Amino acid sequence: MVDRIRKIKTLEQKILLLKKEAATDLKKRIKQQEKEIIAFLLVSHGSWVWSIGKDPSIVHATRCVRKAKRDYGIKGWQVIPVNIYDIDDCKNWAFDGYTLVDADKQDKESKAYKEGDIYNPYRGCEPLKFIETLEVVS
Repeated sequence: MVDRIRKIKTLEQKILLLKKEAATDLKKRIKQQEKEIIAFLLVSHGSWVWSIGKDPSIVHATRCVRKAKRDYGIKGWQVIPVNIYDIDDCKNWAFDGYTLVDADKQDKESKAYKEGDIYNPYRGCEPLKFIETLEVVS
């Protein structure tokens, strides 16, 4: 790597090469989780942002906040809570207005299905396993 840096004449190209090397080194250091997670951020008035994958929770939470900041104009230096859920054994998930649920597991014999909100298509669905809430600064 030192030889490649010596061959480059301009300072800007040297800086770009060092940034690329640092980014690839960081990607190698980040360890993948064995389970798939979803980071979910409810912005406001029915707007939400999510990120799914096997990266660490803080990576997905930061992605959510950055996307919300970019799309919805959230101001900087705010502490924003992002909920992390486990979706490893879930094929289809949905947000029912209160929490994330597994849309494939709907119990039609449950009290929530029989006496719940008739306008909610996900009533009686099993909620996803909640892991933690991370507070991310925008």
